Amino acid sequence: MASYQSPSVVPHILFGMFVLEILFLFIKKIDGTLYGVFDTFEKLYPIIAIVLLTSFMRPKLNRYWWAALLFYSAYLVYGVLISLANQKSMHIILVQTYHEMKFFPMLFLYSTVRCDNRWSKTTLKLIKPLIIITVLLIIFQLGAPGPYDAIFKNGGHFEKGHIGGMLLPRAVGWFWHPGQIALFFLITAVFTIVEYKKRTIRFGVSMLLLCILFVVLPIQRFELFILFNVLLLLWMRRYLGFNYKPLLACIVLCSFGGGFLYIISDEALFWVLLEDFQSPRNVFLVESLFTLVESNYWGAGWGTIGSHAAADVAKVYEYNAMKDIWWVKLGQYFYDTYWPHVIGETGIPGFFLLLLSMVFMIMALEQPQSSILLFVLILTSALSSNAQSLYHLCVFGWFILLLENAHNQPVAISRRNSSAIPSTNLVGVRA
Repeated sequence: MASYQSPSVVPHILFGMFVLEILFLFIKKIDGTLYGVFDTFEKLYPIIAIVLLTSFMRPKLNRYWWAALLFYSAYLVYGVLISLANQKSMHIILVQTYHEMKFFPMLFLYSTVRCDNRWSKTTLKLIKPLIIITVLLIIFQLGAPGPYDAIFKNGGHFEKGHIGGMLLPRAVGWFWHPGQIALFFLITAVFTIVEYKKRTIRFGVSMLLLCILFVVLPIQRFELFILFNVLLLLWMRRYLGFNYKPLLACIVLCSFGGGFLYIISDEALFWVLLEDFQSPRNVFLVESLFTLVESNYWGAGWGTIGSHAAADVAKVYEYNAMKDIWWVKLGQYFYDTYWPHVIGETGIPGFFLLLLSMVFMIMALEQPQSSILLFVLILTSALSSNAQSLYHLCVFGWFILLLENAHNQPVAISRRNSSAIPSTNLVGVRA
């Protein structure tokens, strides 16, 4: 007699987190106060991830995952130790440790959960109406910008895009910010290609073309450049059998690590960055580089520059040289970047421990397409806070989960158990 097992509760929880992120992006466009309630609840996500990892997950890890786990753990330990050495308060250390626990635990969980193809079909059922609504909202935004802005007055789309000396509106559709729609449909394009190749999706070419259009309309040049290269890699994989995982890992290591070492080799380059690339995020980067030098390259400890603890607990921007800058006075960009706090607060050791962890995570993923998504997330963190954004971690993580399980078939379920409540057994864990 065949044995039947019910699916794990873990994918249900992760899918629920994914759906809530998509839903409240739309709510945020209308009412920031209501979104704030969700934002408070959202802060539980890393705790949920750690509970699921410790309670239900028993994955068999390959050597790359063990290496990634080792380097990330070493990064956390070093962050605590260098903070204690710089006499940071326990409050600062605890707050920043919590924020540091977002990236690796959440992506580690999403990457090692086992599920079957029904979750891909469920996700497609969510994406298709989302595409239709996005088309309608873009038509509304471009055709009647006044009423659109009045309804979605809390949207992050008001800054115009620059093309050929013209200022053009950034279409966002369902989403709150142009970067969110561009990255979401960049991810969806990869997912669509995989599903189309499996012959599990109708109108795959039309969906792919719409995804590309949704990356173009927000006028996000960096995301569009990434999409072009992602499609090129997928083409090379299909027709040339090219294994691009080592290449992606090498690009991350060389571009981040090599660029970092080059910049810190001469302090004169700090001023070049400050003068030639004028932006609030770049100021944070340069300030973190000066902090790095002042700490003799060991790092000044958490709560010093660019981190949540620096803004929320230590409130350093009320006292340091950045307090008079207009965007600091408006409370913007306190931690709207990712790497400056790593550089200034944990120095050269922390920077390379975290970077090596990311490199090995790319190699640890089983499916090349999912390694592309992780590569994109890491790459965009150079210019944003995506690597610590719970929205991006949930969205990238969910699609990584689907792509890592793209080869799995539906699990057989007996009629007697088909309506049962999902159990918490280890079927949801990658064997």
